[in-house]
Amino acid sequence: MSLRERLQQRARPSAVWPLRIDDPTEAREALERAEHELRVAVIAHTERAPEIAEAEARVAAARAALAACYEPIELVALAPPEFEALAKEHPPTKDDEAWAESFPRALFLACVRSELTRDEWAVVLDSQLSQGEKTEALNMALQANLRVPDAGLPKDWTSILS
Repeated sequence: MSLRERLQQRARPSAVWPLRIDDPTEAREALERAEHELRVAVIAHTERAPEIAEAEARVAAARAALAACYEPIELVALAPPEFEALAKEHPPTKDDEAWAESFPRALFLACVRSELTRDEWAVVLDSQLSQGEKTEALNMALQANLRVPDAGLPKDWTSILS
């Protein structure tokens, strides 16, 4: 496949924001216990015994219970011209550097993909999220759109061997 074709097929970046719906405290504790029990079972049984399989099943169930405490919310980056247009709608004020304080919220509302409408998300932002949750959601929308290079790539990964 050519570079042209790969660029044309390139999907816009996206991120999944894990919105906490239920308190995960008990589910986290249950997962920790199940993982501990699995480690003990692996140490106690040198061969793949039924005890290990049972412990693995408990870990899987505990992970599913923890995941059920969250709703994954997809945030899809805008096309670059759309991002620039939205930024122009929220120009920086005297105290802002890049854009107005209202921009991250508008960006989140433009990027969020779920069964809720934009107006419903505005209500959620205003009345149902803590300040920390709201900050996390807005920052994730910014990160998806700013398309920062992947810091997880290994050093010198592009070097050509001779």
